[in-house]
Amino acid sequence: MVPNITSGSSFYGVIAYNKIKVDDGTAKVLWHPKIAADTSGNVPIENCVQAFEPYIALNSHVRKPVIHISLNPSPKDILSEEQMTVLAQEFMEKFGYGNQPYIVWLHEDIDRKHMHIVSVRINEKGEKIDHNREAIRAQNICREMEVKYGLHPTLGEHGERELLSLQKVDYPKGDVKVQVKHTVRTLLECYNCHSLAEYNTLLNFYNVTVYEVRGNVDAKEYHGIMYGALDDNGQSVGTPFKSSKFGKAFGYEALQKKFAASTEKVKKDNLAERTRQEIIKAMQDIGTKEDFARRLKEADIEVVYRINPEERLYGITFIDHTCRTVFNGSRLGKAFSANVFNELFNNPDADRERLIPPTRQEASQQDGDTEREERQEREERQEQQHRRQPETSESLINTSALGAVDIFSVLMEDDHTHEYIDPSFLYGRKKKKKKRRRRL
Repeated sequence: MVPNITSGSSFYGVIAYNKIKVDDGTAKVLWHPKIAADTSGNVPIENCVQAFEPYIALNSHVRKPVIHISLNPSPKDILSEEQMTVLAQEFMEKFGYGNQPYIVWLHEDIDRKHMHIVSVRINEKGEKIDHNREAIRAQNICREMEVKYGLHPTLGEHGERELLSLQKVDYPKGDVKVQVKHTVRTLLECYNCHSLAEYNTLLNFYNVTVYEVRGNVDAKEYHGIMYGALDDNGQSVGTPFKSSKFGKAFGYEALQKKFAASTEKVKKDNLAERTRQEIIKAMQDIGTKEDFARRLKEADIEVVYRINPEERLYGITFIDHTCRTVFNGSRLGKAFSANVFNELFNNPDADRERLIPPTRQEASQQDGDTEREERQEREERQEQQHRRQPETSESLINTSALGAVDIFSVLMEDDHTHEYIDPSFLYGRKKKKKKRRRRL
């Protein structure tokens, strides 16, 4: 979901623009907290004015008190009005505008649904709402919601267009260097890969290959990266290109940084969980390799099998286009390794109950059973302790029979520490006493 934020000094223009869209049937009001609707359910411009103006009047120093936000989900996300409303509410809450009056419009005037939101930057105390790094914060909130709700990641309008228009490298078409560089750059920016092998698997889908070259020059070891074109059969064609022909961003060191950043992002955003759950669902009635791949493709996940000449599966990779991440099977866990799938595909007598992980629902049920067992054990232990309590209570100090002073004296009986007191303090006290006695 792509956020776009602008600010202005007046809300009349942006509200009027959205009102025109409503009148011509290409937009509708989804949500309007703290803004009254009329008897027909519409939200007139004057009602928005009445809601916003008191806030603006509290702080005349804010030059641009009006904020206008557009939220743009991926065209691949088919969302209901209720779901769009939830996204808008959660975004505004996390963005710091949850208690503000604001109005949300759903627009359908182009080929994808999107939302426009108008609010005021001044809160009810007359304070300006923090706008520092708001573009970055808005993007981070959208990334979090993409992960939370399983939405297709978006890269901004330019990035989305680049990815959607990406085609396989066509060697006979010519200008191979430009084709390869464009493909490599787009996929490197848009997808998470943990290693060169995973990155290469992704590139192969677009008729590109990448490999590492090692050697020694003047007794110094070097690591180099080469890119090449493939035909539709996966065979190398033409002369490969050094990464230096494309720029430093495509070289060995840059790729290592990219893989490290991808690993951290996958871990931080828990991107692997969505992929695991989709694979587990497809495994429940696993049949042939072709059928398994077809079922995962319906979940927007590509499966790449690596098979040796003996027809044995020795490697498996999953490309999740929803979270835009590439996973070697073993990276997702032992249950997703090539050996497991090799047995499931080729052994009719395979122990499927042991090999196939439980679904999330089944796992929750198992967790619930375990929790009940643990709770029962705790209750039994507590009951046993209660039964034993009278036997040990005689050895305990009965504090109810002691006064406050007495209980502290008991507790301090075995304390052999000595507090240091300055002799001059003692001497001073004695002198004062003598003086007092002399006066008396």
